[in-house]
Amino acid sequence: MRNSKLLISQALKTISGNLERTGDPLGLRSPYWTRWTRRIDLPRHGSPLLFTARMYQMLPFVVQATEMAEKAAPLVPALSVKTIAKVVEIAGAAAAEPILRLRARRARDLRNRAETALAGIVAALAAAGILPGYLYEKEPYSGVLLYDLGMEAAAASAARGVHQTLKEAGVDTVITVDPHTTFMLRQVYPRYIPGFRLPVRHYLEVLAGVGAMPKPLRRTGLPVRIVMHDSCVMTRDLGVVAPARTVLSRLGIEVVEPENTKTDTACCGGPVEYAFADLSRSISCIRAAELAGACRNVLVACPICLINLMKHEKDLGIRVWDMGELLFHAFASRLREAAPQRPSEEPDGKGAAGVRAARI
Repeated sequence: MRNSKLLISQALKTISGNLERTGDPLGLRSPYWTRWTRRIDLPRHGSPLLFTARMYQMLPFVVQATEMAEKAAPLVPALSVKTIAKVVEIAGAAAAEPILRLRARRARDLRNRAETALAGIVAALAAAGILPGYLYEKEPYSGVLLYDLGMEAAAASAARGVHQTLKEAGVDTVITVDPHTTFMLRQVYPRYIPGFRLPVRHYLEVLAGVGAMPKPLRRTGLPVRIVMHDSCVMTRDLGVVAPARTVLSRLGIEVVEPENTKTDTACCGGPVEYAFADLSRSISCIRAAELAGACRNVLVACPICLINLMKHEKDLGIRVWDMGELLFHAFASRLREAAPQRPSEEPDGKGAAGVRAARI
């Protein structure tokens, strides 16, 4: 037990150290989080700003890091306390990047699905007449993992850094893509940053709130019925329940509600995955089976829910969709139509993207 506690403690220090060294919780220096933009050319200036906080882009690395930790767990009782501390310290430094990058290549399907989800979100926003800016390599990490793990001092430091970056970019409205980042900016950042009043909208709130969203340009491949898995953070912490269902209705997809739904949703197993992989898998299996009993097409709108529930696709014969994947299927052609002006043509950030900020 003592060794297990030390391993977790050292892992927390590694995450914090990674952020201090590289600005990334995984310790990766090169901007892996911009790869998805090869599908779409977003303006670097203007508002609203799309803030991914690297959450979807991290998925292949997170899965591999978790698997590495799970495989190392049986060795923990046989190692001395000092040995464990040294091994984790080394793994969290220079050795981490090449190992994680090499292993993450094996998760190509997950990487492609995550990138498709982000492109789908942009395509749907474009269909609604909104073309957000994006910070590309300058996009920071939100610090949500630090906050979730109880490292409030480090989370506060990360929050101040994000706030400064957004201020320097002249952003007056933020569109988020996942529940955890939305929660951080809405409810946590104001605790750390006096006077933080930046409007923050989740993309589903934006899409549900537009006056008229075009019908899907492609229906082939879209499921007719889908069972909705609500994120705990989205529904319980943020109270956002209706927008996902509104968007599905506009896509012409029938929503099936499972036994545990909306603010009474059941956990995907994500919060305990790193420290208790077996428990996490058991929780996610129970939830996946419940969803499979309602419909073979399962919908999530959270990257953490996606990686935890998709583990059971093969065993249960289900297809776990991220909302962004559905949107990409429906509006992918909008990516070609939404040709933004180059940054040099709108130096004051008041071009097409800036004008559209007033609509959300």
